[in-house]
Amino acid sequence: MSMLLAPLWTASSTEAQTRRQPDTTQLTCAQTTDLINRFGAINLKSGPIKFDRYVASRNQCFPGQNVRTTTVPTKDTMRCGVSVCVEPRENNN
Repeated sequence: MSMLLAPLWTASSTEAQTRRQPDTTQLTCAQTTDLINRFGAINLKSGPIKFDRYVASRNQCFPGQNVRTTTVPTKDTMRCGVSVCVEPRENNN
């Protein structure tokens, strides 16, 4: 009986992980930025193998980190502007 339940548990576990990381390609740019602003910081997928932590402001970064604007693909545009935390540059190279 437990052999029959194993595939169900694995499938539901995978589904739960997917729910925790919304995919920007399934959202509009406005929906994506709304999620980021609502939570302050959130992990989002932006395709089948790419994900990152996006932030509403520098307040969600670790001390010493800066905010950089980048873009993610969404349902309505390929270049939706979002912010990520980055380490400060050691030099200008």
